[in-house]
Parts: sequence; C-alpha cells; structure tokens
Amino acid sequence: MIASERIFDTLVDTNKIYVSMKDKFTIRAYKNADGKSPVSLHLTGDYKRERISLNINVNPNEWDSKKQRLIPVTKENQDINLILDNIKSKLTHIKTSYRLADRVLTPENLKKEFLSGMPRIRFTAFYKMMLEEEKVLMEIGSYNRYNSVLKKIIAYDDDVTFMDINQNWLDKFRKHLRGMGNLNTTVSGNIGAIKKFLGLAQKAGIKLSINIDEIKVGSTKGNRTSLTSHELKRCAAYFYSDYIDPSYRLILGYFLFSCMTGLRISDIQQINRKNLMDNYVSFVAKKSKKDQSIAMNLNAQKIVAHEPLLFEKKFADQHINDELKKIMKNLKIHKKVTFHVARHTFATSFLRAGGQVEKLQRLLGHSDIKQTMIYAHIVQADANSEVFLLDSLF
Repeated sequence: MIASERIFDTLVDTNKIYVSMKDKFTIRAYKNADGKSPVSLHLTGDYKRERISLNINVNPNEWDSKKQRLIPVTKENQDINLILDNIKSKLTHIKTSYRLADRVLTPENLKKEFLSGMPRIRFTAFYKMMLEEEKVLMEIGSYNRYNSVLKKIIAYDDDVTFMDINQNWLDKFRKHLRGMGNLNTTVSGNIGAIKKFLGLAQKAGIKLSINIDEIKVGSTKGNRTSLTSHELKRCAAYFYSDYIDPSYRLILGYFLFSCMTGLRISDIQQINRKNLMDNYVSFVAKKSKKDQSIAMNLNAQKIVAHEPLLFEKKFADQHINDELKKIMKNLKIHKKVTFHVARHTFATSFLRAGGQVEKLQRLLGHSDIKQTMIYAHIVQADANSEVFLLDSLF
C-alpha cells in the first residue's frame, strides 16, 4: 500500500493493522414513475457494509458505473456530479480526520459522521435546521413542543433518512412512543410534527418514500380534564391560607386567575399589571393575534389583590406545570393537572353556572363554535351521570 492510499484507511488496533475503508456510488435496479433510478452510497470495511440512500434519482442510461458519475450531457447531470463530488470530498475529510487522530473508523460510524449535517438526506438534520429557521415565527410553546419531538426522534433513530421514513417506520415509532408511556394524544401530536416537517421537505424539493396524505395522525384532542367546584374551592382555600409556600401561592394564583378568566398560559405570560385596568384585563391574544378585553369577576380581582407579585414575577411554562403537580399532590387532587386544565375548568364552570355556549365561545376566543360545544357535551354528560343519584331514594 502506497503512502497516498494509506491515509484513507483506518486503524483497527494498536498494532497498526490497517483495513481498507471503501466507498462506492451505485444506482438501484428499479425505476420510479419518471423512469429514473435512485443513487446509493455503499460503505465497506472490516467485512461490514452500510448503505445510504442519497435522495438523488438519475437516468440509468446516462450512468457511468466505472466512473460512478453521470455522463455530463445535460446541466442537471453536471449538477448531480458536483453533488457527488462534494459527497466524496466529505467522506475523504472524515477518513483523514480519523486517520490522523488514530481513531477506529467503521462503516457504521462513517455513515453517522457523514449524515451529520446533511439536511437533504438526514431527516433529523433537516428538522433541526427548519425548526431554527421558523423559530422567530413560532410561539415559544410551539417551538418547545416541536423541539421535544425532535429529541425523541434523535433518541430513537438519529440517522434516519428521508428514504427510510415509510409507514413501517412510523408504525414502529408509534409503538416506541407508547412504550415510553406517551398517551395516544401525545403520540398523535408527535406523528403530526413529523408530517409537518416532511411536508416542508417536500416543498423544498426533497423526494420522499411516503405519500404525506396517507399519513394518519390520529386524534390530538385530550379528555379536557377540569376541576370540579369542590376541587376548585380546595385550591382557593390553599391559596388564601397562611401556611402555603410563597412560590406555590404565586403559581397557584396564576392558575386560579386562569380558572376565573379562561386565559391561556401564553397570554398569562405576556400580561403585566398595567394590563389590568378598571377591572378588565386587556391584551393581544397570542394565538389569534386579536385584541381582547375580558372583565375580571370578583374572584379574579380578589386573587390579583391578594398576591402583589402576580403579573410581576414570571416563571417558565414547564416550571409552572411541574409545581402544579406538587400542589395538586399536596391537595390530594388525583388528576393530571397542567396549566391548561384551568382553561377547561373555566369553560365547564361557566356552563354549569348557567352561561351560554355562544358567550363562552367569545370569551375563549374560539373561531368555530364546534370547539366550544365540546364543553357543553362534557357538562351534559356530567348531568346525565348525576341522574343516578336518585337511585339512593329507594
């Protein structure tokens, strides 16, 4: 082996034994609807092999298997050859880096190194790139949710390429998420996020191995947990008590204020004391971008008056939800309570007190009354279940 070739090999042990690490571009035997065949990259070494789908399709009649390039008869062919040259250059760089550092390079970690930062091939790299690009247009809550899904995909299959994502892969990922203890609504939301970024990839001209329209996300609507009037009174009593921890009182104050107004956590986070004037809270809704002005009932006013730091000191959403779990545990309320439960509690409490669905729609800022009618069905279901209380008369 001559010196110029040896640099592209890799150490396999401390005795300086070298094994050749080879790479080769090939085209697959089948053709797509356009009569083109996909190009793959094969990595071999130490009796092991890895294959990477490059998301590049070419006319098989114009492929030179000896040169591993297209015959440059068109500008498109020339452009693809440049892409292949760049891929080859990246492989050489990785091999050189490993060789000079005396690190063992296998086809498996060569593939991993190669796919790192290849957003037109590797799904997680594309997802991360687009998430950062769209960050300025997203609410912080939406960004955090999409970022959480990305972390799950990376932990499950960081090297997944666009060509790897098919219905079988999605089914296995769903099963993995359920195995983690994720609820069905959470699993559906995660699949919805994947579908969103596959759609962005398709718009960017990246070919997919799955029809996006065939991806069934599933229901992302939860059970809309809400507190009963008894549980709500227990929270209020704890809030006004002398023995509550000050940090708990502040967080519970935000939660109870939302129970009295129906405000989302995204709106609570942007409101300051100056937004509370003449017993009204005025703000621009984060989700709808519309100006809203909601009257504060006596309970909401009392909550604000009781805790001077309310709407002055803020906490991260996750911290609020973590602390709410502790508060509910202290109060022996055995429900999965997040801040959004306050909004559901407001809606069901409003209807139980005799409020009209149409007015609730305006208070919640729903564009479609069908969203609001869900709460009416919940209250009706509760009423139907209570008819059995009459059984105790006989």
